Amino acid sequence: MAEIKIEKKKPIWPWIILVLVILAILYFLVFADDDNDADDLQTDQVEETTWDEDQDTWDEQTDTTGWDNAQDTLSATGQGVSGYLAYIADESKMGIDHEYTNNAIIELMNAVQAKADEMNYDISADMQSVRQDAQQIQQDPSALTHANKIKDAGIKLANILEKMQQEQFPNLSEDVNELKTAAQDINPSTQTLEQKDQIKEYFEEAGDVLRKMS
Repeated sequence: MAEIKIEKKKPIWPWIILVLVILAILYFLVFADDDNDADDLQTDQVEETTWDEDQDTWDEQTDTTGWDNAQDTLSATGQGVSGYLAYIADESKMGIDHEYTNNAIIELMNAVQAKADEMNYDISADMQSVRQDAQQIQQDPSALTHANKIKDAGIKLANILEKMQQEQFPNLSEDVNELKTAAQDINPSTQTLEQKDQIKEYFEEAGDVLRKMS
C-alpha cells in the first residue's frame, strides 16, 4: 500500500504582518503629505499676513499728513490756498525736526490741487509724482537727500503752476519764473536747516503765485 504524503499548511501570519506593514507605510505616506500641505498653507498665510502688516505700516508712515482726506474735504480753492498761506506765515514753525518743510509741501500740494479743481484742470498724473517725493521726505526727513527731494517736489509743483498760469493767467509769467528760480536755487547737497531761508523763499514765492491766481 502506497504511503500518502501529507503536506503541512504554511502559516498565514507572515502574510498578515506583510499586509499590515504595507498599510502602515501607505498610511504614513498619505498623512505625511497632508501634514506637509497644511504646513505649506500655514506658511503662505503667515507670509501674506506679514506683507499686509508691512503695507499697513508703510501707508501709516507716509500718510500722516492726511493727504487723502484733504482731497475729500477741500470744497473750494479758498480753503486750500488760505490754509497754505496761513501755514507759511508762521515763521516760527521751521524747527529742527523738519516738520515745517514736510507739512508746508503737503499744504502746497493741497492748495495747488484745490486751484486746479476750480479751473477743472487735470493735474493727477503730475501730482502723483510730487506725492512720491513727499512720501520719501516723510519716510526719512533727516536724510542727506532731504533737500534733494524738497527741490524735486518744488520744481514739479512750480511746473504744474506754470501750466495753470499759461492756461488762465498769462500776466503771471514773471511771478512763476521767480518761483521756478527759487526752486532751482535750493541746493540738494546742503542740509535743509542750513538753507532754510532759501526754502522759505520758495514757499513764499509759491504763496505769492497762488494768491494772485485767486
